[in-house]
Amino acid sequence: MKKTASILLALAMIASAVGLGSCGSDSKGGQVSIQATTEPELKDEFGVGFKVSDDGTLSVSSYTSDDKDVSIPDEFDGKPVKSVGQSAFKGQDITTVTMPDGLEEIGGFSFALCTKLEVANIPEGVKSIGANAFFADFALTEIELPESLQTIDINAFNATGLKEIVIPKNVTSIGEFAFADCTTLEQIQFSGKDTVVASNAFKGCDKLTIVAPKGSPVEDVAKENNIDFIEL
Repeated sequence: MKKTASILLALAMIASAVGLGSCGSDSKGGQVSIQATTEPELKDEFGVGFKVSDDGTLSVSSYTSDDKDVSIPDEFDGKPVKSVGQSAFKGQDITTVTMPDGLEEIGGFSFALCTKLEVANIPEGVKSIGANAFFADFALTEIELPESLQTIDINAFNATGLKEIVIPKNVTSIGEFAFADCTTLEQIQFSGKDTVVASNAFKGCDKLTIVAPKGSPVEDVAKENNIDFIEL
C-alpha cells in the first residue's frame, strides 16, 4: 500500500508540475493517465512499430506482440533505429528487452509501468534516458549503463527494484526523483567527479550508500539527505 501510494503521488506530481504532455488528471476523481501510444507508421513482423523521424531515422513507437522477450532491430525498411519513443512500451507485460547498436535515446515513459521487466540491455551509444523511462519497473533489479550516457532525466528509475548501479563518468546530470523510492537500492557508485545530482534524486532510498570521488556534487547531496557516503 505504501509503494502504491508513493507511485500515485509521483504520477500526480508529474502531471501537475512537469508538463510533459503525456499525463493528465481527471477533474472529478483525480486519477492520472498516461497518453496512449500513437499508431505506428511502420511495423515489423515481431510487433515493433516505428515512426519515421524528420531526418529519415526511426523511433520505436509501439509494441503489439504477446512475446515477452523483445529485441529491437538495428534497422527496418532500410532506415536505422535511433531512439525508443515516448510511451513506446509503456505498461507492456514484457520481461526482457534488447536494444540495438546505434540507439541514441530512450524517450520519456518508454518502459514505464512494465512491472515484470527484469532485463533491459542498453547499448553503448545511448546518450540520454528520458523522464520516467523505467518508472515503477519493480522487477528491474539490475541494469548496466553505457559509458556514452550523458543525462538521466526526472523519475527515470523511480520505484524500480534496483539493488546496485554504477553511474558512468560522462553523465553530467541526474534529475529530480530519478532514483526515488528505490527501496532496495543499497549502493550507487559514481565514476566521475562532475555529475550534477538533484537534491531529491534518492528520496526514499533508506538503504542507500553513495560511493563517489571526494568533492563531487553528489557528496553534498549525501550530506543533505543523511545518506552514507564512501569516498572512491
